[in-house]
Amino acid sequence: MEVVPLKAALGAELRGVDLTEPLDDRDVETVRNAFADHFLLVVRDQRLSGEDQDRFVRYLGPLQRFDNGAYHQFMTNQAVENAAEAGSGRLLFHNDGAYRERPRAGTSLYAIDVSPTSPPTSFANGVRAYELLPEELRRRIEPLSAVHILDYDDPEQESNRVREADFPAGRTLADVRHAVHPMVVTLPHSDRKAVFVSEFYTSHIKELGPTSEEGEDLLQQVFKILYQESNVHSHHYRNGDLVVWDNHAAQHARSGSVDSNPRHLRRLVLDRLSWSRTA
Repeated sequence: MEVVPLKAALGAELRGVDLTEPLDDRDVETVRNAFADHFLLVVRDQRLSGEDQDRFVRYLGPLQRFDNGAYHQFMTNQAVENAAEAGSGRLLFHNDGAYRERPRAGTSLYAIDVSPTSPPTSFANGVRAYELLPEELRRRIEPLSAVHILDYDDPEQESNRVREADFPAGRTLADVRHAVHPMVVTLPHSDRKAVFVSEFYTSHIKELGPTSEEGEDLLQQVFKILYQESNVHSHHYRNGDLVVWDNHAAQHARSGSVDSNPRHLRRLVLDRLSWSRTA
């Protein structure tokens, strides 16, 4: 197996591997270390069953069930069982499940049937963004936490950030899915840090309040660095592509609308990362 870093802000391609077969211990260690180093792994030209994808992703940790009890779902514009409710429009950058008490540890997509017009998944490197923050900005956000919201009743949330300050009269956080997380998190398999605020789910900085201009200014300063072009990589799918990424280190977005041509990907999420970085 060869680990080839992408010429991008994050990510590496695994080459010379057939994921229809179990990996030996040495290759599993290579995969884990590459995941720790690059936060996003890409494996191309694979013809995988669901069991094959499950086995590979489980090398990184146990799978998490979705709300309906299944371990997989489909990001798709086809009428199939276990289709995710992700709409067809552009999706803003986010960390999966940030509005939950325990966000997803990682996410994997396998391209079963995608057309050339299928929008890419774009990734922003939260670790690199943290390291690029000016020292004063880093010092200011380190002790702070942010409120993350998912509002199922807002049809525009996919492409527009929802803030508590913009709620209509009478609506409160009790009416939406929400959670509070540190603005800076430490990766569970290393001592590296990442910014953990996003343009999709982050409403405001908790300690400064939902209407604070200072808090919004801090968030916008972080977003400017996090989403600059040099910190983002877009993956354009081909059939047989498998991607898996660290949901604390990397954010992702759907960088365009889904048309009527096929876009059918199988999705798994990691409950936790069950290993430590080795030398």
